Amino acid sequence: MADRPKNLARTCHPHDDIAWQEIELTNARLRHFRGVAVGVMNKALQTWREIWEACQDPRSWEEILDDSPSAASQIPAGGWAAFYDKLHLLGTYIDYAKRLCEGSLEQ
Repeated sequence: MADRPKNLARTCHPHDDIAWQEIELTNARLRHFRGVAVGVMNKALQTWREIWEACQDPRSWEEILDDSPSAASQIPAGGWAAFYDKLHLLGTYIDYAKRLCEGSLEQ
């Protein structure tokens, strides 16, 4: 290495161009994958928040400790059908994200 000139200009060979094109293509695919994964996980997290809010007890902590009955029945906001739809949707998002990360979306 000591006998190499300091100002050696990098010569670009055709295989270097092909390698860089492959690197750029791979990086573009990874950016796309990341964008899709983030979108799916954001939807899953929002759905989980809606489910969590529907499961919250409307009573204060004092009422819970005093074991006072809930004024409203324990039906989630929007009813059970909407609750189950959101729960199913959350499962779908999680399953899709899992298959996306595994690379098995075709199945």
